[in-house]
Amino acid sequence: MTDLELESQLKGIPLPSRTEDYWEQFPSSIRRQLPPALVMQPRTTLAHRLTWSSAVAVAGLVFALGLWPTLDGMVNDARVVRRQLAELPGHLRVLMADEHGMHYLITDKP
Repeated sequence: MTDLELESQLKGIPLPSRTEDYWEQFPSSIRRQLPPALVMQPRTTLAHRLTWSSAVAVAGLVFALGLWPTLDGMVNDARVVRRQLAELPGHLRVLMADEHGMHYLITDKP
């Protein structure tokens, strides 16, 4: 028997007639047949708390060590910019950053 023949035979079978009352009560009858759900209580033992605390501490340490070089570089760049701005005259404040660092874009030489 091919798939096409099987499908045609299945479609040829009439559906059982059910009353409207049956379909209204069907979900509740299925719920009554199901076993009651087991409610799991979360474990809050010392080992679990210690595990989660350690995981949070390690994640914070990795995050801090990963960001420290970036923050340190930003602080050093800010110091360089402040020093170079202090060297410029009051009316001239134009700097340029490229792959070699901070440079004057315009210089005011007397």
